[in-house]
Amino acid sequence: MASSRDLLCEIGVEELPHELSHSTATCFMDNYLSLLSESRLNYESIKYFSTPRRFSLLIKSLSERQKDYEEEKRGPSVEKAYKNGKPTKALLGFCSANGIKPQDAVVKNIKGNEYIFAIRTIKGRDTKDILPEILDQAINNLHFPKNMRWEESGFRFIRPIRWVMFLYGSEIIPYSKVGIESSNYSYGHRVYAKDRIIINKPDEYEKLLLNSSVIADRIKRKKIIEEEVTKLTNKYNLFVPREAEVLFDINTDLTEYPVTVLCEFEEEYLKLPPEILTSEMIEHQRYFPLCDDRNDKISNKFIVISNIKDNSLTKYGYERVLRARLNDGKFFYDEDRKRNFGEYLDKLKSVSFHPKLGSMEEKVQRIRKISGYLCSMLNIDKVTKKEIDTAALLCKNDLVTLIVNEFPNLQGIMGYYYALDSGYSEVSAKAIKEHYLPRHASDSLPEEIPGAVVGIADRLDSIIGIFSAGYESKGSKDPYGLRRNVFAIVRIILDKKLEFSLGDLIKKSIGLYPLVKEEDKFLDKLFEFFKSRIRSVFEDFGFAYDEIDATLSTVMEGVCDSYQRVKALNEMRRNKSFQDLLVAFKRIANIVKDDSGCPEGIEPKDSLLVEEAEIKLYNFYKSKKSDILDAIGSKEYEKVYSILGSFKQYVDRFFDEVLVMENDMSLRCNRIAMLREILGSFSDIIDFSKIVVA
Repeated sequence: MASSRDLLCEIGVEELPHELSHSTATCFMDNYLSLLSESRLNYESIKYFSTPRRFSLLIKSLSERQKDYEEEKRGPSVEKAYKNGKPTKALLGFCSANGIKPQDAVVKNIKGNEYIFAIRTIKGRDTKDILPEILDQAINNLHFPKNMRWEESGFRFIRPIRWVMFLYGSEIIPYSKVGIESSNYSYGHRVYAKDRIIINKPDEYEKLLLNSSVIADRIKRKKIIEEEVTKLTNKYNLFVPREAEVLFDINTDLTEYPVTVLCEFEEEYLKLPPEILTSEMIEHQRYFPLCDDRNDKISNKFIVISNIKDNSLTKYGYERVLRARLNDGKFFYDEDRKRNFGEYLDKLKSVSFHPKLGSMEEKVQRIRKISGYLCSMLNIDKVTKKEIDTAALLCKNDLVTLIVNEFPNLQGIMGYYYALDSGYSEVSAKAIKEHYLPRHASDSLPEEIPGAVVGIADRLDSIIGIFSAGYESKGSKDPYGLRRNVFAIVRIILDKKLEFSLGDLIKKSIGLYPLVKEEDKFLDKLFEFFKSRIRSVFEDFGFAYDEIDATLSTVMEGVCDSYQRVKALNEMRRNKSFQDLLVAFKRIANIVKDDSGCPEGIEPKDSLLVEEAEIKLYNFYKSKKSDILDAIGSKEYEKVYSILGSFKQYVDRFFDEVLVMENDMSLRCNRIAMLREILGSFSDIIDFSKIVVA
């Protein structure tokens, strides 16, 4: 068995951003694994570690030498390698270049032709000679959004490198980076262990760091935080709200020795909107807000994950910091409420939406008009329409408030509170809050129609406006979030089952954008963008691409309708017999599409149906025609596909017994006319030519 040793490699850095700490360690490990594989080095297992000040690897039983391997190189063909039984210049040159003698060359047959091959054994190198190359490449292959330069060589990295520990067994592997030489020492906690930690063997790593107040294993740190937070919340009948659960990961990557500290703030701050309290704690301080188990309301207790051991001043310090921040929040909130919420609209005139599209106030007026168009298309009653118009008028007012300037994530939410405080109705206030939903793919949707209508109008204004200004999302780039806006519009339409023509709404709205010049070309480009994005949304829902293509032709006339069509097709397609029927109808579509010499528009005649199979197919179709049209008219697509499924036995027999492309043109054209009529009855809901069949 080949000899092996454990390898320990640690890169010490200035504190990493929490959002990059874990990913840096895992990417470093992936790079290292790939390079070990390329280098033909075996190992037993690998484990990564990460803290804000380091990322490291422990590789168990790494072989001390590369495996030998045989290298093959193909040379000239045998025909060109020899002439009259003697080596040619081609063979001699090939052998010389590859360090072999002509008699050592090997002949191999490749696809019926014989070629000369040079085969030689490449001896493996000692692992310790390769390790510096692997480490350097693994570091250089790390990529970050932003890098720093901090020393003379100009090397760029996420944070300055401060030490490199590189141990193979008990041997230090020589390596140098940015003037720092590799060693067998690390550093512990910045506060509690300022001296070097000498590590003589890789398997001592975790234990010695723990003795110096560093828990190197990220999984262990996170588990400690979760368990300690759970103990405290259970003790006081509290719980961590869902929006704060992200803090488990964040605090894991902010600490090396996590300690939970239960703190509290004065109850008078509970009079503030709870979102101000939670935003302050989560976004700014990384504190865990807590809610009462009994009423789900926010508590005045909170939990801090400290990177230092608890002492008499720790709790007081955290409470003092939060108190100052909450005082600021209270001041902003009170100042904002001194004005009626409607008065903030005037301030939007000085806020630019886009250089080519004017101010936020102009955007608001467009949102109002688009909301009005949509209300008419949805036949919304006058009372609700008035509430929607109010919400559309006020929906961006909170952008110019002090509190949203401090907490941008509270836009819409603060508009809700300020609208209520200024005497506006709950319906309008809630629509202001909900028109931002969904903010992301997993976010909740508007609960009520007013929020849905204003939300669609807002996003539609952004899409049409940005397109009219000459900006489009291309490739993976989508700086204005246009694709995200289409996704949100589709989700809202489907969730609320809003039956209206998206294409008609866009056509009514483009008159609001003076930058639109060639209306037809603009609409074509915009519609294609919507269709391609809706196609992607439907794919995300799990529908096959050909099912989508076969039913998407009228999507701009009704997103809900198209969704119901593709959903019904997807469900019916799981039936094997229906799948076989699609093959037959695909065949029909191909037949009627081909140039058969039969003009369009002719009607089939019963007198020209001579075969029993075609008579039965046409009679069955006529018996079902009214049911098909009624089901399509009432949008009962499952019923339509169920009727379609009942055609199977008649269609199968027809193709078994009847020759469509009959030499007798009258019979041929009559059969094609019959197939066109049958196919046409279903053409409003499915394009069979787009179906992919085996």
